[in-house]
Amino acid sequence: MKKRLAPILGVALALVAAAPTQRNATSPVRPAALPLEKELVSYLAHFLPYNPDSSITVVKSSEIIPGFQAFQVQRKGKYEKLNTNDRVVYVSEDGRRFFAGEKVANTEPGAVRGSSDLSWLDSKFSNMFRSRVRAVLVPERDTMGMKGVALTLETGYFQVRLPGYVTPDGRYFLQGTLWDFHTDPRAERRHRIDLSANRATGPAGATVQIVEYADMECAYCKYRGLQMDRLLETNAGIVNVRRHYKFFPLWMGHVWAMKAASAGECLFKLAGPALFEFKKAVYARQESMTVSGIDELAVTTAEAKGVRADFLACYLQDDSFSRVKKDIEEGYRVNVTSTPTYYVDGTEISWTEDKVMEDFLRTLFSKTKTIDYGK
Repeated sequence: MKKRLAPILGVALALVAAAPTQRNATSPVRPAALPLEKELVSYLAHFLPYNPDSSITVVKSSEIIPGFQAFQVQRKGKYEKLNTNDRVVYVSEDGRRFFAGEKVANTEPGAVRGSSDLSWLDSKFSNMFRSRVRAVLVPERDTMGMKGVALTLETGYFQVRLPGYVTPDGRYFLQGTLWDFHTDPRAERRHRIDLSANRATGPAGATVQIVEYADMECAYCKYRGLQMDRLLETNAGIVNVRRHYKFFPLWMGHVWAMKAASAGECLFKLAGPALFEFKKAVYARQESMTVSGIDELAVTTAEAKGVRADFLACYLQDDSFSRVKKDIEEGYRVNVTSTPTYYVDGTEISWTEDKVMEDFLRTLFSKTKTIDYGK
């Protein structure tokens, strides 16, 4: 969800810093006694998606969230598509929290005493997602003088919760999560991303973890996913990585994506690597795939692995959906907004430019080879 950001009222301060390209996740992000703007530049160098040879400028903004200072961010680097133009982010007045999600204003604000006072969010987001949405207060997430909120979205298969906060006067809703401004955002992402399912390929003892949030019905996921296959195959023995797959079906517009995710989870549970064979087969037929076709391919794959009966007991049932739901909600918490989204040891890689993934891998493994992206 994008919005038009308000212009800056005057330039209070502009700072430019070169974004580091080397991974240094163990070093503290926050040097002592630096101006807030300079700390923010350092923080954003690791929060924003990787773009080689970047410079970041921050200036104070007129945007308002009670208890926070707003800053407009511009970032320029090697790849034009990865540049950041006029994005607004927020740092709490006490310097403890960072917010980079969406701010939604209520045109008829009123004190928030219970979930019934969030009906304006129900209407707004139901229209946005074209699905039933109900906003509820989550008191255990109250922080920074704001009330914790969960938007409960009906997917047609199960409900998922989108995190957020509302100001007590009901004037603003913040869609997203707060981050610890004193912690390296790469380390915080690694903490928020659960790899215990081990739905992965590559050496178990790999030094680098790649996490891929994807949707099997998404054409761009197929495009980049197959390129990632080739990039890792080309660099076998050179890059030491383990690639974890997360289900992030775009249920709002994709008709069989949720079924594919359930099938993939069941195949992984029952036959491990069968998940990745199934995904490859789905990609091979993606352009002509149908709702009934995904059922047929899933059952055929299960039969070939000798797990048909157990698969049918798992497919489209609560257990498989609970694991898909877990991935989706985790994605929301780490700010996944599109597919595919990649995190490499906590660094976000927005793969909108062909060579950006290998560029980053080369900062970790200097001998990383290139591939032909024209194929």
